[in-house]
Amino acid sequence: MGFDGTLEDSEVIGRSPLSYIAAGESVSSFVGKQITNKLAEYGLEDIEPDEWYPLEIPLAMLYDMNEEYGDVRMRNMGQNVPQHVEFPPELSEVENALRAIDTAYHQNHRGSEIGSYEFRQEGESAGVMTCENPYPCEFDKGLIRGVAKKFANNPVEVEEIGDQCRSDGGQCCEYRVEWL
Repeated sequence: MGFDGTLEDSEVIGRSPLSYIAAGESVSSFVGKQITNKLAEYGLEDIEPDEWYPLEIPLAMLYDMNEEYGDVRMRNMGQNVPQHVEFPPELSEVENALRAIDTAYHQNHRGSEIGSYEFRQEGESAGVMTCENPYPCEFDKGLIRGVAKKFANNPVEVEEIGDQCRSDGGQCCEYRVEWL
């Protein structure tokens, strides 16, 4: 992983790992159970939505799941997360929803160096998302697609375009997002 932040004091609010479980169940009940079991293996059981937990635990679970089940399943899981989280009612445009990912990330994660999501629009129905955070690349790719699809009336394409990738030791990943 190429992310340079420290996770020593980083935490995630309980509703985030709960959304990962729900997203996994959207893929299949088996995946949902696997996520629950993996979190429990790392000591995260009986998750309370408004309690804070060490960020390392859900990250370890996601990386384990990615290694065991592959990139496609990790993308699908990330893509399903937006179905299980609330968005502000004033959000109606794809580009604003993509910009809001960073705000939501910082509302649900805390710590000194947790990273970010930065969206810049390029044209009427396209833009670039830069992900500089500790999450698996394929999870982020799915998350971006899921958020865009939630607000787009058209198909969504997400393609990695950067000259570096966190999975190869890079500091960040860049994705071109188009809602056609």
